[in-house]
Amino acid sequence: MAPTRPKRLVVTSDQPLVAEAIDAALAGRGFDTVLLRWPATSVPDDQFGAAMQRGGFAPPDVALLLSDFDRPDRVQGAIRLMSRLPVAWVVLAGAPRGPVWGCLLEVGAAVVAPISTTLDEVATILVDVAAGRGGTRARDRRELTEAWHTLRAEQEDLAFRVASMTPRETDVLKLLYAGTPVRMIATQLEVSEATVRSQVKRVLRKLDVRSQLAAVAAFEGVQP
Repeated sequence: MAPTRPKRLVVTSDQPLVAEAIDAALAGRGFDTVLLRWPATSVPDDQFGAAMQRGGFAPPDVALLLSDFDRPDRVQGAIRLMSRLPVAWVVLAGAPRGPVWGCLLEVGAAVVAPISTTLDEVATILVDVAAGRGGTRARDRRELTEAWHTLRAEQEDLAFRVASMTPRETDVLKLLYAGTPVRMIATQLEVSEATVRSQVKRVLRKLDVRSQLAAVAAFEGVQP
């Protein structure tokens, strides 16, 4: 006897063409699919449910989300969307197994798997999750969520360090982040190169890093 398909499956992605392709492929395999476009995350929280009701959106059995998660805003978009639609989520992530997976599991994902997972495997996961089976193992879930908590603590500490800098130090760091050479920073800020180099040293000391490259990487990690 063939496994029962979910009564309704939501498919969404921050890459619309990918979402449409997966939606069509799963519909062809007998899934009752509904395509939820990623821009729905821009709808205010208190209007989200009403908007779905106006569109005839019935509660799904399971939801599938795909993203590379290569930028913080994509992670935040997934968090908002998953928190608005309390259902069993299956997430296919382009990010390597690690803290991002832990974040998604903590938000409520039943399963997080690599984005390279085959369509046959995805179909099996969706059927199992909709039936209340499967899901990420408890040991793996703990390991990944702990990795997420560690990263979040590091990011909060780094954000505090950035906030402790003076306005001029922040300007210098932003210009370094933009790839501006020290000579051009001095010109833009109308100070000497020696002054800029002194400010860079203070930035490195406050961020507890040893190079401009590390400072730029640290600053990138706290961008929204």
